[in-house]
Amino acid sequence: MTKIKIGIIGSGGMARHHLTRFSTMETADLIAIASRNEQTGTQLAKEHKTAFIPEWNRLIEREDIDGVVICTHNDSHGEIALAALQADKHVFVEYPLASDISEGESALRLAEKQGLVLRVSHPEAVSNTHKALKQRIAELGDLLLTSFVRLTPGRGARPEILFNLPVSGTPAHFFIYHIYPIVDFFGGATSVKKNAVYEGLRENGQYDRFVNTLTVEFKRGGIGQWTWAGGVAINAAEEHERYVLTEGTISDASGDWHSTTLSGVTPLSIPDSPQPTLQELWFSEIRDAADHPPNLEDAAVALEAIRISLASD
Repeated sequence: MTKIKIGIIGSGGMARHHLTRFSTMETADLIAIASRNEQTGTQLAKEHKTAFIPEWNRLIEREDIDGVVICTHNDSHGEIALAALQADKHVFVEYPLASDISEGESALRLAEKQGLVLRVSHPEAVSNTHKALKQRIAELGDLLLTSFVRLTPGRGARPEILFNLPVSGTPAHFFIYHIYPIVDFFGGATSVKKNAVYEGLRENGQYDRFVNTLTVEFKRGGIGQWTWAGGVAINAAEEHERYVLTEGTISDASGDWHSTTLSGVTPLSIPDSPQPTLQELWFSEIRDAADHPPNLEDAAVALEAIRISLASD
């Protein structure tokens, strides 16, 4: 079986995560790792017996690489993805797709024009729970309201990268993984109203505590509301999610989903069918791209999601 030659950009936790997955795939051939952190990059390359390249642009220029995996900070995703697509490389990028809408739009257009795979790391494509939710939502009529609330405790040191506006963007942007699935269910927004409060905000963009809210009107109808609060005085993280539809409501309770109708409350039935990993899905899409135009629906949803998250800036 023909191997797919890949390069990894980044040497942090997500790079290690993806390398763990790729290392189990017989069709994966790791050619090089690029990282601005020479110490962690060199160590990771040594562990995987591959080449280390300090500059990511040199990696994507290599002719012996088919696809690029982008595991850098949020602020560089769009730039690197665009450059990789321009170099005729398939792209797997950590969410968010970009921190600039024009970069996200250009990346999607370029992937379509050149017949390249652009996959963002949102896991819903291989999630049985997401598929079950999508099916149940379709059975319960039109959306009235979807609401999401997440509260994160403030114990211990706050992550310097996460609570950092220039690097990670607003909380809505680094919590993009809560926006993406709702956009996949209900489509894009016609309007976005936002509010954000930061405590301990410093000149370098780092802060200690935040509250970020979004309210959107969906093109298909219905309202969406998101609330995130981080660094707050709470014993453990809390998260609540609801989908209120014309024929019933779907809600989570300690990670278990239930739907409520006039007939009563029933647990959401989630099949236990095996699913590929995102890395395996990306490889299968690369192989198929030789004969068929790639399916860019995932990237299109990811683009709609950042339209909402970046509106909170």
